[in-house]
Amino acid sequence: MLKNELRHILSQEGGQETETWFEGLTLHQEDDTLRVVFPHTYFAAWFSRHKRRAFEAALHRHFTDKVPPRVVYEQGGATPRPAAPDALRDSALSERGAKSGMIHETDGGNAPDVRNAEDNFTAFISNAKNAFPLAAAREIAASAIGEAYNPFLLCGRSGTGKTHLLRALAATFTRRNARVICQNAARFCAENTPWTRRPELFWEQCDALVLDDMQDLADQSAWQQKLIACMDACPRGGRSFTASPDHGGPRQMIFAHAGPAQALKDLDERLRSRLESGLVVELLEPDLDVRLRYLQTLSKERRLNLGREQLLYLAQRCSQFRLLQGLLLKVEAFGAVHGRSLTPADLENIVRIGGAERPPGCREILNEVARGLNLRPEDILGARRRPDLVLARQVAMYLCRQKLGLSYPELGRAFGGRDHSTVIHAIKKIKKLLISNKDVQRLVTQLETTAL
Repeated sequence: MLKNELRHILSQEGGQETETWFEGLTLHQEDDTLRVVFPHTYFAAWFSRHKRRAFEAALHRHFTDKVPPRVVYEQGGATPRPAAPDALRDSALSERGAKSGMIHETDGGNAPDVRNAEDNFTAFISNAKNAFPLAAAREIAASAIGEAYNPFLLCGRSGTGKTHLLRALAATFTRRNARVICQNAARFCAENTPWTRRPELFWEQCDALVLDDMQDLADQSAWQQKLIACMDACPRGGRSFTASPDHGGPRQMIFAHAGPAQALKDLDERLRSRLESGLVVELLEPDLDVRLRYLQTLSKERRLNLGREQLLYLAQRCSQFRLLQGLLLKVEAFGAVHGRSLTPADLENIVRIGGAERPPGCREILNEVARGLNLRPEDILGARRRPDLVLARQVAMYLCRQKLGLSYPELGRAFGGRDHSTVIHAIKKIKKLLISNKDVQRLVTQLETTAL
């Protein structure tokens, strides 16, 4: 009944054209709520820009003598979202970066915080090891859409912060009123969409495509071919982005792949070559100092009364941000249930049940350094001052400091009872060599990423 009455009102203004788009809507009225369901994402985006104003004006005309229902727009199968407070503003969802299928579509866990796009970058805790990927992401955010590093591919093991940076970039674009699709790659490719045969239609509705978990496409040839066609149709370079919905400027493509860059070989060669035609960067696992700062930040936000030694104990046993979140959640739950501070035994039980990693000890790190330099561990611990032994000793001290967070006196005792000033000198020396000596850079990087 309602649909027929609205069709009559709209036909008085739009004529036969109304039949084409109006029939694509499914209306469900329940008490004081009207659910408007779209057949797919791209119809929703088109409706939001071109027909929402007319549709809501017809609703107001129909309910002139009654209280109009609350309008909820949703894509078929998606979680419903209420209409924007200003019902006649057809760009409201874009301006608010709403998590829906209309302008800015995301998976549930990937919704970017649009209001604090720059804060998302600031909250990404890192050190010099991941400075380049972070700087590249910031440059993309600061540039006109499609003008910097296009496509941009983030690689790295799970839990290194790839999704965090994707959210930050998506939020930045959305704040410019850009039309952003932010999804899991498999879900994006699995959707039965009208642009499959004409990929250029997709880019008429989207300014930035942000896809996570590209590794999920590895054994899906049809999905990869679909994405290849979409990438080939992407307008790139030359012209600057403007906020006009009808602009013809470049578009941006951003992807994330779980695993090292070498794992891209699992993808189709044609897709891989297109990804590698842009900028490929790899986020490395966070060092101990980064993990400790991350836990300190989370602990402060959650008002957990944990000391540095307790947080260090947790940071030593997990190399991924997500696992650290899980451990801290268990600590928070334990405190809420038992109502007391954690003892060392409590913390040890939480870590053991959480399946955290056992950190390497000083002896294990020393053995790896000795093996890498073809030396005996006891010679490294000895008092001889031969240059290769001195370098090995300093590298081992540096790695123990980075991996275990031991104090200088503790390191001195672990390395044959040496004075803490000797340890301080050794670590400063390696830090300088990491800047100036490529051989030392290569050795330390190899030990950090493979042996330890």
